[in-house]
Amino acid sequence: MTGRVGHTIPRYYYLLTPAFILLDYVVGINIRVAVLDATPVYKNLYYGFCVLCGVVVLVLPRASAVVAFVESTILIFLTVPGVFRPLVENVERFADLNADWQMAGALPLEGMLNLLMAAAIAVLAFHLSLSALANRGGPAGRCAE
Repeated sequence: MTGRVGHTIPRYYYLLTPAFILLDYVVGINIRVAVLDATPVYKNLYYGFCVLCGVVVLVLPRASAVVAFVESTILIFLTVPGVFRPLVENVERFADLNADWQMAGALPLEGMLNLLMAAAIAVLAFHLSLSALANRGGPAGRCAE
């Protein structure tokens, strides 16, 4: 993948943030920060952070890989506990055979989509950053001596 195409994907991801916000508030489908639905103040702050990321990648397109990596890493740390907590709670109730099992709803679809998007963008940004360092002769591009 060329650097130009690779930097374009995270850039469009952040430039589409207003569309994600509209999808959340108008249609009710939240795939960007699904884990923060219970705390609207933090969700709005996070959306503001994503808009700021969009401004940064619009003004400094070469920084898109770094911005994407930082934002996606933060989102993964926010999302993983919220997505997997219901599953862990079901596993903890495994000893009680009379417990109310709701395994089908244990992993919410919106949370999983959110986690997959954040992970994909983080991995893409990580590889783009490594290739950028290798092309500039940075630490990843130096030969081991």
